[in-house]
Amino acid sequence: TEWGENDQSLLGLAEQNGLTPEHSCRRGICNTCKHKLLEGEVDYFRKVLRQPADNEVLLCCARPIGRVVIDL
Repeated sequence: TEWGENDQSLLGLAEQNGLTPEHSCRRGICNTCKHKLLEGEVDYFRKVLRQPADNEVLLCCARPIGRVVIDL
């Protein structure tokens, strides 16, 4: 799906498109929404408590930088 300027997070975009990835806090604290980032880069718009590995993404507080592929 395509990212829109009004989209808040990758988690929100997934939910808007009928997906139900696991999540809990929506603040980058619990790491429940951590998924494999297969391709691309993301930007965190909120400070996360524990930075995920380079091949992982916290959906609740990340936005894509260009094209991304995430294993949901």
